[in-house]
Amino acid sequence: MSKVSMLITSFMRPHLLKWNLFSLARQDIRSELEIIVLNDGIPDETEAVCREYQDRLNLKYVFTGQRNQGQEIIYRVPAFALNIGARMASGDILIISCAEMFHINKTVDLLTAPLQYNPRLLATSIGMDDDGTFLEYVIRHHGNFDLEAYHRRYPRLNTKIPFLMAIHRNELFAIGGYDEDFVGFAYDDNDFVDRMLGNGCSYCLTQAKTIHLYHVRHDSGLERSPEYLYNQRLYHSRKGQIVRNIGREWGKIKP
Repeated sequence: MSKVSMLITSFMRPHLLKWNLFSLARQDIRSELEIIVLNDGIPDETEAVCREYQDRLNLKYVFTGQRNQGQEIIYRVPAFALNIGARMASGDILIISCAEMFHINKTVDLLTAPLQYNPRLLATSIGMDDDGTFLEYVIRHHGNFDLEAYHRRYPRLNTKIPFLMAIHRNELFAIGGYDEDFVGFAYDDNDFVDRMLGNGCSYCLTQAKTIHLYHVRHDSGLERSPEYLYNQRLYHSRKGQIVRNIGREWGKIKP
């Protein structure tokens, strides 16, 4: 079995990250798994949450939010943090995740199995978007749940962008990682997946099941912000350009 590195970006989400790690710790994982939690927000309880699980998971905490010092932070694209995590990762297979994912079944094994045979796959999950009732249920039952609670009629999550997706490390490096010119929020994930597909990868839907825990959407009302419009223009202007970050060092912690 290949070694697997799960990259979890956490942007002011320690209260949800704990359920991500809780649900990971319950899995009987066949692969050798390392977990890298990338705190791209501010110093908060995220590190303490990670410490709670370091005796049950092979877990590393990395603070990547140095650029936030002295400025108001509303939202950050995960591109910088994920590139840093990819550089640090020791696994051949990378699982890209965010803090607010609650794993319903053996997501790690289910996502990584197809890549053992074809490294050019983007392995995706079956995802639901919590309206708040699942999070309330999990808190009330201390992390225990039944399938009836999960199969409530939640909206389907678009898992064709990396909420929870397994890819091969070589494929990420072949396109120069996430484009670090994206700022604010939006379009960075779409751009990344477009480029992976354009470079010969293809989707593979697995039976991994996850639920996107409810949180207030910090991007609400920002669709006309300068950052959003900048990313929109950048996304459209670079369509078809597969490799990015050319001629500069990427995936590094920067002040």
